[in-house]
Amino acid sequence: MPTQSTSPGLGYWDIRNASPKRDAGLQGEDMSAQLNLVAKRQATWSQAANVLKKRIDIVRWLVFALAITGALLAAAASQTPDTPEALTLHRILTAIGTVLLAAGTFISARLLKETEIQGWVRMRAASEALKREAFKYAAGARPYDDAQADQNLDHACASIEKDLDDLSDRTVASDSTGSVPLNKITKEEYRDSRMSQVASFYRPRAQHYKKIASRWRACEFVLALAATIVTALAGVVGKVGIGAGFQFDLAALTAVLTTVSGAILAHIEAARYQYLVTSYLATARRLEDASVEFDAAGADPQKWSDYVNGCEDILAAENSSWVAGWTKSRNPQAVSNG
Repeated sequence: MPTQSTSPGLGYWDIRNASPKRDAGLQGEDMSAQLNLVAKRQATWSQAANVLKKRIDIVRWLVFALAITGALLAAAASQTPDTPEALTLHRILTAIGTVLLAAGTFISARLLKETEIQGWVRMRAASEALKREAFKYAAGARPYDDAQADQNLDHACASIEKDLDDLSDRTVASDSTGSVPLNKITKEEYRDSRMSQVASFYRPRAQHYKKIASRWRACEFVLALAATIVTALAGVVGKVGIGAGFQFDLAALTAVLTTVSGAILAHIEAARYQYLVTSYLATARRLEDASVEFDAAGADPQKWSDYVNGCEDILAAENSSWVAGWTKSRNPQAVSNG
């Protein structure tokens, strides 16, 4: 890094990485070292986001299972015969159902707080932002196409991480350098390692979310249909004998089916599957359109800089939209887009 900085105090790399400053004239191997620093920071935030996302997913499914199981047990308890012999079973089912529902509420309140979701979103956004700056620097695009490239990268990375100090204790040690280039790259390498690779990510991922949404909607449809049928039967047959003197009121089953169906529908909407599908497909299409301009852009330095920035802006716009969606979210139990 240069020995001079336009901002007061120590530079970004000195504070964040305890790395010595570099002379502006150093190139080649030293340039790789600078990108290596960015790669390590990007990998750190990416890994931390992955760990937090996995934890959120596990807790979310645990809460969902506890809620459904608790509701089923409560419904079963309400249908036990009003006899001394069945009193113990009634108490056991009621106690277990109540404990499961209470545990689900407690775990959700403690481990699925809005701050957890926002922490994951912020770490993922920082990781993607660092990656964008690294690729622009490695490709020699503006503002990394002149003698101030090192200082500009210094300031850009410091700006990205300046508001993440409260998440530092959640970072995960990683030896990986992520998917950030470690050296200056050619135009063809930028196309292949950045544009083609990212475009090939969005379409399969969109199809993945489309399948998930379709399966959840199918489950919700079946449960809603079952609830309708059971409701109709309940009005005709009332309670149904299930052996050993037990009589089951079908109306209780209707309540459970309706509750589960509603929970699934809420998850589909909160997880924003439809938005992710349309957003990812639109981003893939824009990247594919941009790839048509590659040959013309590669022949002129100014056009090349505009081309790289335009491609990175497409990715930045998608990421910003994703962040905005989760920032506005009020249902932390539904998490998607890792």
